[in-house]
Amino acid sequence: MKCPICGNEDIGRLSKSRFFCSDCFIEIFLSRKSEMQIYKILEDGTACAIAAEN
Repeated sequence: MKCPICGNEDIGRLSKSRFFCSDCFIEIFLSRKSEMQIYKILEDGTACAIAAEN
């Protein structure tokens, strides 16, 4: 899988449907309905939604 933001191919897997890009600090969630949700991980560790794609 490639990071949809920076194109990094070295994406870490957090769970079956969650991935993490350490280059741009985003978390990617893939739903069963093939929807992609992207969250920016902030300095305090919270996640802020930045995109959702079908």
